[in-house]
Amino acid sequence: MSKLNENIENFKCFVRVSHFTKRKEDETKFHKAYAFAVQSVAGKILTFHVMTDYGMVRSRVPISEIFMTIPKNDIPFHYKQLWDCFSENCSVITYDYLYEKRCQVILKDKSIVWATYLMTIDWYKNPYSDEPSDYKCGHILIGDDGYLLCQPNNRIVWKDMNWVTKDFPINKSEIKVDDELLSVEAMSDRWITEDNESFYYEINSSDKK
Repeated sequence: MSKLNENIENFKCFVRVSHFTKRKEDETKFHKAYAFAVQSVAGKILTFHVMTDYGMVRSRVPISEIFMTIPKNDIPFHYKQLWDCFSENCSVITYDYLYEKRCQVILKDKSIVWATYLMTIDWYKNPYSDEPSDYKCGHILIGDDGYLLCQPNNRIVWKDMNWVTKDFPINKSEIKVDDELLSVEAMSDRWITEDNESFYYEINSSDKK
């Protein structure tokens, strides 16, 4: 069953008023809100469910219209999220290790912006996520200019003053995508367990010599 919607740890934000009114003159106005869930639709930008401070719940607010601080230097919506959502099947996690970590994001025009980790969206049960060379998750990041980003691993360089102390040891072009996801049971034709109720059963090679 498709998930479509996922709860998140709610956070205060600003929503661009023109998303509500569809008026160009409202593009520089912002309303306060809490974002409390995400919605993932295959082939579309990631969206959020929000509640404003005047009591309106609005669904499907694009990530491009949500800000942590009122932006001074906004970027185009298609820079903020590199790839559309892969599926309605999604999960949300905040990785403890990455929480509030700083990073540099390489945007599609090769410009670099600084950001801070917020959470991660991961998709499953779709042709892209199931193909090892196409798999991608989306890290939700807070850009220093206030906007949110949804970017994959290969567009982020993480910073940690105590751990990330070296430059890349090889040319980045030498780092390749995964081409398979191993299955340990794919080797079952070579091994067989005892056919009994023993808790500590033996595993024996089935190779015939």
